[in-house]
Amino acid sequence: MDKGMIITLPRNDYVTEYISQYSIEIINQARIKGVPVKELKDKNANREEFESVLRKLNYSLIVFNGHGSEVSIEGQNGVLADKANSSLLKERITYARSCSAGSILGRICMKDSKKGCFIGYTLPFMFYVDSNWISTPRKDSVAPLFLEPSNLVAISLLKGNSALHAHENSKKQMLKNINKVLRRGGNESFLFAQALWNNYLGQVLIGNPSAVM
Repeated sequence: MDKGMIITLPRNDYVTEYISQYSIEIINQARIKGVPVKELKDKNANREEFESVLRKLNYSLIVFNGHGSEVSIEGQNGVLADKANSSLLKERITYARSCSAGSILGRICMKDSKKGCFIGYTLPFMFYVDSNWISTPRKDSVAPLFLEPSNLVAISLLKGNSALHAHENSKKQMLKNINKVLRRGGNESFLFAQALWNNYLGQVLIGNPSAVM
């Protein structure tokens, strides 16, 4: 595998708009580290383009942002990854910030894999936002509580850490943020802590824990 990252950036609703905008931190880290990046943004986050890019570029890291299910991951308008093209991910490091894709699809992708790994979620990935900033997500002070810990998976990998380190680093930050919101108190603190705990429990690593870019 070649050192490089392919990242999907659909923006067809406020959920994908948020996670794609907060992915700027991941892309910036790749640039700092001199890692080539291929962005599949908006209409280019489609199945045909996704498969074409993966066949042309032997990049080691794939980052999905988008809606998902136990058996698929979506792009802008339709499914990008499922059982039919799972072999394209087999020996790569995949991080799927997509609901529930770690429960079945991740295991399908990593079946008989020797070098690859899949970090994803067996539960719906949850986050809250401040509705005052829906049109300008980067100004939102609530969303980073959830999206920055999830960003740490890809950022840690880009820094040269192992998949296991990246997975654990992300989960440690979730615990820190749970403590932060509970200490802060307020009407929403329990809801925020509950969502972070859901992501903590749901995040799994399947495959080779020693995998590095």
